[in-house]
Amino acid sequence: MLPLFLVILFCILGVITGIATGLLPGLHVNNIALILLSLSGAIVAGFSFLFEYGISEQFILILICIYIISTSISHTFHDVIPSTFLPVVPKVDLKFV
Repeated sequence: MLPLFLVILFCILGVITGIATGLLPGLHVNNIALILLSLSGAIVAGFSFLFEYGISEQFILILICIYIISTSISHTFHDVIPSTFLPVVPKVDLKFV
């Protein structure tokens, strides 16, 4: 029951992060993936208390992958909003040929 709860929790957290990366123009899902992959050893060490509940190190790495995948899917859908409502407006003094 605990692994299912962790999968759902990491999916929900990934969707929330994907909403944030989709709505903020300077933040991309690749930045989040790079940060998570570079800190994966520290994340596994941080979740080492789950070892006594039967959760393995490989499952924690799978949870990180689930987080990244749900972030990227959510980012794809929410990335449309800033490009629709924040258009690039050219300067008035530019001449278009």
